[in-house]
Amino acid sequence: MARDVFFAPLQEDPTAFAEPDLRPGLQALGRALGLAEKVPGKWALKVHLGPRNRPAAVDAGWAEAVAELFAGSKVSGAFAFDTLSITTEGLDEAVAHRELASLKGFGTGKLPYVVADAPDQGESLRTELPGDSDLSDHTLAGGLAAADNLCVLTPVRPHPHVGMRGAITTMGVGLADRASKIALHRSIRPQVDTPLCAGCGVCMTVCLFDAIKLNAGRAYIDHEACTGCGECMNVCFMAGINPEEEAGVPAFQARVADAALAASLKIAGGQAARQVYISFLVRLDRQNGGARSRQRDRLGNIGILASRDPVALDQATYDLISERMGGKLGDWSGFKQLPDVLLARAEAIGLGKRAYKLVTV
Repeated sequence: MARDVFFAPLQEDPTAFAEPDLRPGLQALGRALGLAEKVPGKWALKVHLGPRNRPAAVDAGWAEAVAELFAGSKVSGAFAFDTLSITTEGLDEAVAHRELASLKGFGTGKLPYVVADAPDQGESLRTELPGDSDLSDHTLAGGLAAADNLCVLTPVRPHPHVGMRGAITTMGVGLADRASKIALHRSIRPQVDTPLCAGCGVCMTVCLFDAIKLNAGRAYIDHEACTGCGECMNVCFMAGINPEEEAGVPAFQARVADAALAASLKIAGGQAARQVYISFLVRLDRQNGGARSRQRDRLGNIGILASRDPVALDQATYDLISERMGGKLGDWSGFKQLPDVLLARAEAIGLGKRAYKLVTV
């Protein structure tokens, strides 16, 4: 049976300088999802801060508006959270992370903010994985022990290993503690296409693990130190860094799907009523580095998608972006990787269904 995916479109106005007002669309999506019906327990809202020199990838006002959908004007039954990063300096250590969150408006109003895998959040949460998974010892951020329900707010962006970061990737990677994030990525081995390398050093500046050096004016990656996070791939404006052919990108996608299912079961018991997924197809062209890196074509603002089913939501997001790009997701993402293995594995293990019905609200 096709799953409902609700769509609140945004009318793109090239003459407008202000950010679009998302509250009307969020309220319409809340009504369509039936969020006025009270669900016992506390809601955890996954957000994404983004780097210091950029607007928050999920704006604090968006998160507060979503929290209000769950509890009217009372948001004491919800908290926003993110986890320590393996890709972004300033988000990889708890104190600096909290400071950046406050600068971006989180934790300063009614909605509390938590760095969910900070040392003061308790022990990491062990999960149960599908029996045929090659992922082992996957743990979630300890602060999620306080959550009874899960709302994943995803700023849709290009992703070097999946093509696009959607709800499944946000849940599979973004709810894990930092150690499990590193373990998820370890089999990815980026390589430098030397003729394309300009020796600019941008990849070196974003690597948190000092895995990239310049050798004879070209980048060199030390795979012993590399975690495979892909941040160097994302900022290389020459598109000169890609996974090795044998790097196991399909296996990575399958592990992310497994981790997403484990998170759903651990936090929300796999129950649809206790899960909400909202993907923002907004600020789609604000990539790292600001310029049109990797020859990415622009999309502008599209709208907001929401569903109780993360697989249907990601399939709808994939289809919508591909349609806008004339059938080629890579024209927008800048990567040849597509999320097909991720979606197929997520459906096969019971995380959701790829068949969907798009309902405009």
